[in-house]
Amino acid sequence: MLFQKAECSRPLARTPGAFCNNSFTYMYKILSFGRSCKAYLRIYKDSGPEVILHCEHCSHRLHKHGRYYRCIAGKTDDLRIPIYRWLCPKCGTTVSLLPDFLVPWARCATWIREGAIKRKRLGQSFRRIAETVISPRIGLSPRTIKRWWYRHLARAADASLWLARELVRSGCEADLLLLFPNPVSSDPANVWE
Repeated sequence: MLFQKAECSRPLARTPGAFCNNSFTYMYKILSFGRSCKAYLRIYKDSGPEVILHCEHCSHRLHKHGRYYRCIAGKTDDLRIPIYRWLCPKCGTTVSLLPDFLVPWARCATWIREGAIKRKRLGQSFRRIAETVISPRIGLSPRTIKRWWYRHLARAADASLWLARELVRSGCEADLLLLFPNPVSSDPANVWE
């Protein structure tokens, strides 16, 4: 997964350690580096992952370019983890490698978000989820949970449309409407029955 900031005329205020002027681009690549924050810290606390990366713009090999630290809200405590950076010496593109349990600019780990979405699907209120999904010492606003929920709904709709398009494109001939627990009638005359 690649998150890219377009060229900009001022430094990125929300991205620690980012420098951006008219000739630089700042990107994130999300890779699997460990099963949890603590496993990631054990492995990559003092040195970055040994990966070979090439620039998306000029295909030049990237060089290690230091690290910055991010605080991540876990279930019971905040963890400070290093995010390693690479730089293209040819075009100046900077790439940060995020572990797959993080989302760019997000404070909470991915499993906290997933837990909140699952609890909302079970019918819990936003306030109840905010009180129970993460330690009260760390704190999470019900408005944040609500924003995650509506973002999830929008992305789920996009994903289902993409999946349907790909199935049609691949030539799938099964009647997918019959696979649902409460199947929808494929006959246009019986749509509302």
